[in-house]
Amino acid sequence: MATAETVVKYLSRYTRKIAISESRLLAMDDTHVRFRYQDYRDGQSKVMILEGPEFLRRFLQHVLPHGFMGIRHFG
Repeated sequence: MATAETVVKYLSRYTRKIAISESRLLAMDDTHVRFRYQDYRDGQSKVMILEGPEFLRRFLQHVLPHGFMGIRHFG
């Protein structure tokens, strides 16, 4: 995990149907991650730029604790 790019590539394999999809990740560099999100207050799609540690902190809030199981909904 030498660079931010390595970390993002590693995490991107686990983002499908979790907290953020790969298609919403727009760009990243050694210090920041840029991604698209939906602002439900005004219905607009917007871009947010976060520092790497803050992005990881927010992402990891969506990881279930050991012993918990996610529920999947099928159409």
